[in-house]
Amino acid sequence: MTVNAEPRRDKGSYRHMLDLAASPKFESIINHILDGTGARLASPDNRHPKGRMKAADWTEMILEDYLKACPLPQLQTGMDRKWWMPYTGNRPTWDLLGHLVVNGEPGLLLVEAKARVGEVGDQDSKSPAEPKNPRSVANDLSIRLRFAEASLALSDLGYGKFQLSTEHQYQLSNRLAYLNQLTSLGVPTVLVYLGWVNSPDWPTNEPLKDGRHWEKVVKTHFAKVGPWEFVSEKKTHESGGSMQMVVRAVSPDVLND
Repeated sequence: MTVNAEPRRDKGSYRHMLDLAASPKFESIINHILDGTGARLASPDNRHPKGRMKAADWTEMILEDYLKACPLPQLQTGMDRKWWMPYTGNRPTWDLLGHLVVNGEPGLLLVEAKARVGEVGDQDSKSPAEPKNPRSVANDLSIRLRFAEASLALSDLGYGKFQLSTEHQYQLSNRLAYLNQLTSLGVPTVLVYLGWVNSPDWPTNEPLKDGRHWEKVVKTHFAKVGPWEFVSEKKTHESGGSMQMVVRAVSPDVLND
């Protein structure tokens, strides 16, 4: 069997995230990104990915596996895998996961990273269920139910109506669904939408120009799912958890300074 000697997608936001994970500046950069949230990296931060040393370090993880390997005090038994869907199937993976301290409490960092406009697609949709496969149909129904639950919970926050969807903005929708679920389980959670601006890998192909451009891209994308007023505001839950989504931009140059 051939063993991959390097990541298969070592370009753009994926490359920048691996560079960041392996950088001695990781802690200072992430804490700067978290400025204003009341959160900072925990010690140890249990970051994933870790770098390029081996496939286990660079492969994107699903949250359920991450929390099993790196449990939080609020989730000592991990996160119920059947919450998202009852059977084997494709689950969301994350560009970066890590442990935080949020206002003195153990918390979780979720990061979704992009390096060009084309990576943020309005037509992003979930793969359709296989009608003749009962498990595929059950998984599809479960995800739609999770979206309905999260849409109701987020709408109840008072910012306006949320409509998470499997037909469009699917990635954003599943990020928000996980954010809501973690908060309901008592975990203070920060979701960062991170834009790598002026990526040398995309000099002419829809590059993200600066932080203002990135925020405009995310704002337009977010509009079809929920009210923009939700973004940046911290919301607490009766469970003891909290949620906050922030939009941040950083240049790959910070890794070279």
